[in-house]
Amino acid sequence: MKTLLVRGYGADDKIRLEDTSIPEVAAGQVRIKVRACGVSFVDLLLARGGYQIKPPTPFVPGSEFSGVVDALGDGADGRLAPGDRVCGTRMGAWSEYICLPQELVYPLPPQADFVEASVLLAPYLTSLYALRSRGNLLRGETLLVLGATGSVGHAAVQIGKILGARVIAAASTEAKRAAAMSAGADAVVDTTGDWKAAVKALAGPGGIDVVYDPIGGDATDTAFRTLAWGGRHLMVGFAGGEIGALKSNLSIVKGASLVGVDARQAGERTPALMNELRTEVLALYQQGRIRPLVSHVLPVERFDEAAAKMNDRTGFGRVVFTFPDGPQ
Repeated sequence: MKTLLVRGYGADDKIRLEDTSIPEVAAGQVRIKVRACGVSFVDLLLARGGYQIKPPTPFVPGSEFSGVVDALGDGADGRLAPGDRVCGTRMGAWSEYICLPQELVYPLPPQADFVEASVLLAPYLTSLYALRSRGNLLRGETLLVLGATGSVGHAAVQIGKILGARVIAAASTEAKRAAAMSAGADAVVDTTGDWKAAVKALAGPGGIDVVYDPIGGDATDTAFRTLAWGGRHLMVGFAGGEIGALKSNLSIVKGASLVGVDARQAGERTPALMNELRTEVLALYQQGRIRPLVSHVLPVERFDEAAAKMNDRTGFGRVVFTFPDGPQ
């Protein structure tokens, strides 16, 4: 089978496509024939040694996949059967066959698109957890989404509308702002200008109730200053490459909160909650109420090109690669 491997960290090391043996399925596991995988900023950061977690090498990177059940280990409870379409998130997803506990495999409707399903759970689960569980976003409140055409930003626009918020999307180009409007945003702002003033003008005298921030850097300080009294600033990530700094007096002046969002740790600490949210995400997708934005689909043999497209800040939408026999 084809597998992407990281054999060492360093400036000259690359994620390499290699031939490896198909894994044996153990008791309680499901083996998946992977059809499609998403490429995320965090995936590439971890694979290149730039993340706070550094797995021992060699290891298989990647975290998002969709595919078909290929085999069941002893003790499978019948919830899944060979041929079922499934998706999931797990470390080591970038391999043509993967084995994992059956409780970490999630069934898809028969008509589900493998490409879309491969990039469904991570961004939408993160956004639903952030906006509802961490930000307590209420119907009628105003939500500002930074990086609105990135994977989690695009998801946050759609989830924000489902939760009944008025959504203002921030993006740097006309094409990105058009994509945010297509996703359901009520208004957009151009982040290449004085966007703090533009946000305040759109928000009105009340200000922004919740900021969804996967960008970091200087954008964090700017966005925090648009918050209303009692506002919540959700810190989701640092896709801009820099960790922003805030003057702590701002939280007093605004009675506002900086709230950290870490869906990975939440899955470990509050698994029941995250399973409920994951079930809701899958239902929303089946109902057609959410849909990932995919920009490029490439075969795994062109992974380097896929990674380069993911790092192109002028583009937007998810980059997905596929293994042989997929997608269908």
